[in-house]
Amino acid sequence: MGGRLTAAIGRLRRDQRGGALVMLGVALPALMMAAGVVIDYGVLSEQRTAFQTVADGSALAAAREFRLANATPTGVQSAAEKFATTQLKALNQTGTIAAAVDVKKMTVTVEVTNVARTNIMHMFGSDNVTISARATARVLGTAAICVIGLETSKKETIHLEKDAKLEAPECAVYSNSTSRDGLKAMHNSQLRARFICSAGGSYKDKHDSFQPSPTLDCPVLADPLASRPPPSIGGCSANDLKITSTTMLSPGTYCGGVRIGKGAVVTLNPGVYVFKDGPLDVSGGATLKGANVGIYLNGKGAVLRFDADTKIDLTAPQNGVMAGILFFEDRSSPVNQKHEILSNDAKVLLGTLYFPQGELNIGASKPVAAESAYTIVVARRFTLSAGPTMVLNAKYSSTNIPVPEGVGPGSTAAHLAR
Repeated sequence: MGGRLTAAIGRLRRDQRGGALVMLGVALPALMMAAGVVIDYGVLSEQRTAFQTVADGSALAAAREFRLANATPTGVQSAAEKFATTQLKALNQTGTIAAAVDVKKMTVTVEVTNVARTNIMHMFGSDNVTISARATARVLGTAAICVIGLETSKKETIHLEKDAKLEAPECAVYSNSTSRDGLKAMHNSQLRARFICSAGGSYKDKHDSFQPSPTLDCPVLADPLASRPPPSIGGCSANDLKITSTTMLSPGTYCGGVRIGKGAVVTLNPGVYVFKDGPLDVSGGATLKGANVGIYLNGKGAVLRFDADTKIDLTAPQNGVMAGILFFEDRSSPVNQKHEILSNDAKVLLGTLYFPQGELNIGASKPVAAESAYTIVVARRFTLSAGPTMVLNAKYSSTNIPVPEGVGPGSTAAHLAR
């Protein structure tokens, strides 16, 4: 009896092993299919990522070709295709490249496609898979950038009040604010530029004050001068200096501010001037002039104030840490300090006016900077109070004062729009 039972159990065990083998035989193709999908998916995903990188880079590179004076749709398309071909080769990838250019919308679209043979899935009927990536880059204007309002969320990043005029016919004006009132012109004020762009989806305009109408929903522009190092700050050359007669100043650090008045004529020798913890205040019919000078404003109360009855004639340095920058506000200065140019005789302000934390306010009754070869404004806020006209020329080739990288010529902004 015991022998027969043992034999029966043995046969059952053999039957169970056979059933397991049958089940494995049925499941194996499905398991192999699943493994194949995982492996192929990883390979194909990696290839698509590479294609997207190529499409993004090619679209952006080609879009920047629009800034060239002799750019044509055919030339821009060719640039996109050549760049994509080079990038594919560098990534050891193959694919078909298609580029399209829309001159009216100022866009370049690049698509990279490849029909790839699967490594494992083809054994189960999935021989080929199409992989593609597509990118569209848009150029936000073809003009050099001469104004950037850096404030991103609050109202009146760029603001013109009654009868104010901002003339920038050969360059572009950007407001980074997404507020409805971030770009605002009121009561017969006018902003005329080659191109006007607002990060917001609307703008404040009751009197058709913008020429042309602003482009909306523009990408926020990063501070183009954020990487420029500030000048060094030395020991105090003077403290709380007051000047009331004809004087010639030398570069140095002026602590507690400098106040110029009573008809004084002050000439700044070439170099860098640091005004620490106090203003550069010109009033009382005084004159401030200087060629190849850079003015660095550091600390609380380090602001500009040029009164209406003064004469201002200043040009930025040709070289050194302040090359091309006339005014440079320290990036750790208190937010929204106000710098005021109220002078009715400030015809020459040649260079870049850089106030990353503060507000630059123009309040003169006669044109400001009109005789400068170029003037560029990069400020947290840029406002023109009632009545003034500021002229932002873009005659970059007519001066030996360099233009900081990121603004001026060659600063055309191209952004992915896919």
